[in-house]
This record gives sequence, C-alpha cells and structure tokens, in this order.
Amino acid sequence: MRHALPLLFACLLWPAHAADWQPFHWHTGSVDGGPVERLAIVLPITVDGIACNAQLDTGANEAVIWHGQAPAVAVATPAAAQPRKVLVEFAGLRSYASAAPAVLAQLTSDACKIGVIATLGNAFFEQGTLTLDLGGALVAYAPQSLLANDPNAQPLFYARWAGTGGHTLVEVAQADQPAGYALLDTGSARFGLNATSAAEWATLTNNTPLQAGAKVRKYSIRSWGRDIDCYETRAAGDFTVGKQPVAAMQASYCVDQGFRAPVRLIGVLGLKPLGDRVLTIDYPGRRWKLAEPASPTP
Repeated sequence: MRHALPLLFACLLWPAHAADWQPFHWHTGSVDGGPVERLAIVLPITVDGIACNAQLDTGANEAVIWHGQAPAVAVATPAAAQPRKVLVEFAGLRSYASAAPAVLAQLTSDACKIGVIATLGNAFFEQGTLTLDLGGALVAYAPQSLLANDPNAQPLFYARWAGTGGHTLVEVAQADQPAGYALLDTGSARFGLNATSAAEWATLTNNTPLQAGAKVRKYSIRSWGRDIDCYETRAAGDFTVGKQPVAAMQASYCVDQGFRAPVRLIGVLGLKPLGDRVLTIDYPGRRWKLAEPASPTP
C-alpha cells in the first residue's frame, strides 16, 4: 500500500516443478495486546551474496525498499562513503539497487541474518509469476506467464500510477453491492479489507461509527516509522474474492495511513481472508488465482 508505501498446476493445484518451491517465514506477533497473528511474509534473499531477509509486499510498487538504519554493533562506515549498487537475489531473480552506507553497514553484521533488511515490491517480480502456498509457507517464482490459459484464473489489473512498478488490483464483491477492485497487499498479512478512507469504511461496515465500542476495536500500529490509529470490526455481509466466497470478512480503517489511490477502490485486501490457500500472481499475463491446497499424498 505504500506509494514508495509451473506453474501449471497438477489437478490445478500444485506446480509441475515442485522442486522450485522455497520455504518462507511467517513473522508472527501480537498487535496492541491482541492475539498472535501472521504479520508478514519474510523471504530469504542475498545481497551481494550475503544471506539476508526481506519482506514481501505487493502493496509496494518499487523493486527494493531498504529498511532502517545500521545497528550500533555494525562496523563503522566512513562518513565520506557514498551509496553504491548491490545485487539483490531471490529465487533466480536478480536486481541491482542503490544502497546507502547505513544499509551497507548491515551487510557486515549479524543484523542482516536476524532482522529484515528490505522490502521486495511488485517491480521485483513483474516479469514473471509469483506463487505463494500460504498454508505450507512456500513460495515459487517462474520467469514467464503461467495463467494465460488457466480457466480458473481471474483478471488482474496492474495499475501503474507511480514512476516504477505497479499495484495489483483484484475484483472483490460485497453482498448487495456492485463488484469493485481492491489492492491485493501481501504486506497487510493480518488484515481482511482495509479501507483507505472513511467513506470506504462506511460502505464496508454499513455506516458503523468510527469509534471504539462493543463491536469496534481501536488500536495503534507502527507503519513505516509512524504510529497510526486503526479501527476494526466485522464487515457487513459476505464477500467473494477471486470467485471464492469469504464469510466473516474483517474490515479495518487506519487513519491517515498516507495511501491515496488515483482510482476508486473497495479497499486494500490483506491475506487473512485467503487463509491457507495457494495464491498465484501472473504479472505479464495480468491474471491471478486462488486455489485450495492440495491434499497430502497417501
């Protein structure tokens, strides 16, 4: 959601090159005293050959967005040092990105192995197909379109309203409302549908007041260095996402989150309502798909 913020399936479920699956890590935690939840998808990457971690965020348009500053234990970097290009690699993908001295310092410390050094956004993956097995915590990438002829795939609108990359918009239908588009955001792992305005919240919740109460939870989260207030309740009615029904959709609204889309949206679709399904995003084919996980082989 930040502006800056094959797989041919056997039985339409599992990719033929299952050997290309890689494990990812679910970062979990509690938000403002709530239950432990999935908060982020963390991918194993290398930066100039050094093992590091990065968050996967299809709400971000850019390829590589660096995190934070160098920790106190990092090797000191001369003040005169300048940013330089580094090679970021994941699943056969290679992308060069300019890294500031503070980022370069993290490569010489344990911070790169323990923390999350960067976010990988849509521009990193847009030449191929990204597949996530949410229940199995597995990820695969193919450098081509894979869903063009899949009858179960749905249209994907890859909106390019920024200088690089784009934003993944998918169709979502709310009961008794016309179908519309939501931004598919893997960076919003714990969310259902996150409204980007008070008007969107009103539509999702049948005009529920934006105030804490018996049915509305108010809490605070830290997003991209800022603390923002959020409201959360059950959305009104049932929903269809990727032609699959989703009951008990969670609706949220984080005030002043800094995201404004130039197109009309229903909201931002997080990963929570997708459960343990297999999610495939075919960037060049402009298609996406949700599938139930394959049954274990006897």
